[in-house]
Amino acid sequence: MPLPMHRRRSRLLQAVLHWASWSSAWESSIMAETPLDRLRSAYADPLGVAQARKDAGARLVGSFLNSVPIELVLAAGLDPIRLQGMPADTPLRASAYMEEYFDGEVRAIFEAMLAGRYALLDLLVVPRSSEVYLQLYYLIREIPRWEPQARLPETSLFDLLQTPGYTTARYNLGRTKALAEQLAAIGGRAIDDTALSAAIVDANRLRTALAEASVLWRGPSPRLSGSDALCVIGAASVLDPADAIAQINALVAEPPPELARNGPRLLIKGSPQHDIRFTALVESCGAEVVAHDHLGGDRTFETLVSEEGNPWEALVHHYQREIPGPRAYPQAREDARFIALAEAAAVDGVIIQHDEWDDTLGWEYPDQKRLLDARGLPVLFLKRQPYFDPPQDEQRRAVTGFIESITGGAA
Repeated sequence: MPLPMHRRRSRLLQAVLHWASWSSAWESSIMAETPLDRLRSAYADPLGVAQARKDAGARLVGSFLNSVPIELVLAAGLDPIRLQGMPADTPLRASAYMEEYFDGEVRAIFEAMLAGRYALLDLLVVPRSSEVYLQLYYLIREIPRWEPQARLPETSLFDLLQTPGYTTARYNLGRTKALAEQLAAIGGRAIDDTALSAAIVDANRLRTALAEASVLWRGPSPRLSGSDALCVIGAASVLDPADAIAQINALVAEPPPELARNGPRLLIKGSPQHDIRFTALVESCGAEVVAHDHLGGDRTFETLVSEEGNPWEALVHHYQREIPGPRAYPQAREDARFIALAEAAAVDGVIIQHDEWDDTLGWEYPDQKRLLDARGLPVLFLKRQPYFDPPQDEQRRAVTGFIESITGGAA
């Protein structure tokens, strides 16, 4: 039996009032979220961000490290996202295929791939930044033979060389244009000089926003911890670039209050720190982490791509000569940039942490220590650090002792 008219109107009014109340609460929660909250959330859940972007219609091109030109992805009308390993991805399935001496983060990446979490990508571009990533690419291509049910994205290898010289530049130009053709086929839009020039400008805007934000953690009176600095840098690589720029600019416009001074200013260097575990540990020991020199740190945005001349030549030069990487050469040039960052951040000391199976970065340490010794900067070298189960008690004792050696034991 139909309800009387007045009761139907009453229920309709209650529904409208309920929706209005929920809508108001939702808007309040959104308005209460600060730019730093947004950046922290994106950093903490990059695959959640990727899924949200995918659900909104993005065609995602994933990559690792910083040696895949996001400018090509943008010029093709696609959506770049930089992926990273997560320590929670213990390599249970991955260990059946991948030896334990692979970098911990690469093993975590492979575990996530086998779990199907990268299946949402329209393309995955694996850079040949080091031998371990080349082997990762081969494993990805081989897995369908062993696990036909595995949900893996289409995968491409980008072979970037970072030795100087004309011949290397010509090779890199060929590889860059081959990747551009593949991206254009997916995006349905040819990458011409005009599109690439516009994409370079857009990517430079993101680098500029990060550089302007870096004063919040590197300046004389930091407003962001080293942990939050990693959140800001990492979030910039997983959010839509325009969204990232907006959030970072808003953070700079209305920054948090100054942090209480908390001990010596330190720089963390070495293997990529794509999670905040170690930085948070160092800060909990009584130090200020004001800079990171690794593939997830400050040097990822230190240099802009030239916006003058031929955009293809400018892009190749940038990724061949200007980005940090384990295959960058000559090493003396990279070390000079490391020292420049340490001096710009006015650090009191440096902590270098290397992955348990590192076979590259360790060779650079003697020269880097000599450079630091010449400037009176103390250094703590933590080598062979496990990725999945680091010895945090041992690390804490070492870091605490290092801080005390700088401060003379003062609290």
